[in-house]
Amino acid sequence: PMSKEEPPKSGTAKPWSFFDESVSMGGRVLRAMRGNNSDRKFSDIARVEAKRRIIIKRTEESFWRSLLHWHGTCLALIARDPLFWTTIIIFIAIRIWLHVGNVPSFIVVLAGADVGVIGGFLSFFLVFYVSQCYGRFNTQYGFSMSCEGRIFDAATIAVNILPRENGLRLIRYMNAAHIAGYVGLSKDYPHSTFFTEINSHNMFLTEAEHNRMMEINMDVGGSCYRELIAWAFSEVQTAVNQGLIKEPLVARELRDLILRLRGSLGGLFDYDDQPVHFFYVHFISILTLIYLPLFALSTAVSAGSGEQTYWLSDVIAFITIVLQDIFFIGLRLLGQNMTSPFGDDNEDLSVMHYVNFTWTMSNRILLSKFPKALDAGTEAEIMKNRVSVGHAWNGEKAQEPSIKVDPDEEVNHIDAKDD
Repeated sequence: PMSKEEPPKSGTAKPWSFFDESVSMGGRVLRAMRGNNSDRKFSDIARVEAKRRIIIKRTEESFWRSLLHWHGTCLALIARDPLFWTTIIIFIAIRIWLHVGNVPSFIVVLAGADVGVIGGFLSFFLVFYVSQCYGRFNTQYGFSMSCEGRIFDAATIAVNILPRENGLRLIRYMNAAHIAGYVGLSKDYPHSTFFTEINSHNMFLTEAEHNRMMEINMDVGGSCYRELIAWAFSEVQTAVNQGLIKEPLVARELRDLILRLRGSLGGLFDYDDQPVHFFYVHFISILTLIYLPLFALSTAVSAGSGEQTYWLSDVIAFITIVLQDIFFIGLRLLGQNMTSPFGDDNEDLSVMHYVNFTWTMSNRILLSKFPKALDAGTEAEIMKNRVSVGHAWNGEKAQEPSIKVDPDEEVNHIDAKDD
């Protein structure tokens, strides 16, 4: 795919020159709309990735231990939300006012409004919003795992069918398309640091191939990964033309895997192009902004005034405000974090892990060492020595190990550690 073109003669237009200029102009516009995060260092990306892998494992911790964490929790985000501190300040100010004197009558009137109705509707809309965002998050995770699976499948076929050098090049292009898709999808994985650094170690692309990707501009859109998909597709066609793939079904399966990889990456771009409707997000934000201060005001007034003021009531009312803030602000922030899972948040998907894991495992598949030729005697000896699967008339009964176990004995689960 990297054959050099002859320079155009003077006075003649280069083929597709108008198209290339249009793509370049569109790229500049798209880059301006998305913003630029090219200054993000590779070490920063790696540091966030390490945090993500640690936070993921916390779901297996006990109830009390999970409460001891701060990073990766809703509290870390809520503590930076201005609306949370606004409600706290309103509550504390009203309570101090009620302890030292009477508040104006209009505040009492505002506190008497039926904010419970607003809270009920807001709860419904927030839960629905988070459910929709969670569904989008899981679907995009499925697309990412599908990319891994298609590359693994192609590597499994290549190691059995293609010569070593052909298989290595095919899987190299598919892995390059995998990482190029994430670079074009998210500004938080810039080509200048993320792709260049990983490519210097893993060698997805040669220098000439990399230069071609730089011409297209990997940071903008999916043009680079689509061209890399075309390169991989061309490798299959070249193998067919050279007689390296003799079975049409094998070539068809490889082509299908390559196109399914493109489809999975394209699905990520589709979700990025159409997020949750801004109208819905704005609607929830407006309701939250109005409801929480009113709730803080109502709770502060209803906690008592004059001779009916008690510190215990103040503490309980304060806890109620905090719980209400955690629920409403936490749900809103949770939905916002899951809307775009390929950013720089600790809760986003582990892009670097996916890329490195796919590259490593697909190449390990290509380095597979196959057992020696089939020996009928060896198979017969294995058949003779292994536990019988039973006769045809009792085939439904599974052959379990003959170990006696006391049903009243308590079973202790021991966490197994990886080698």
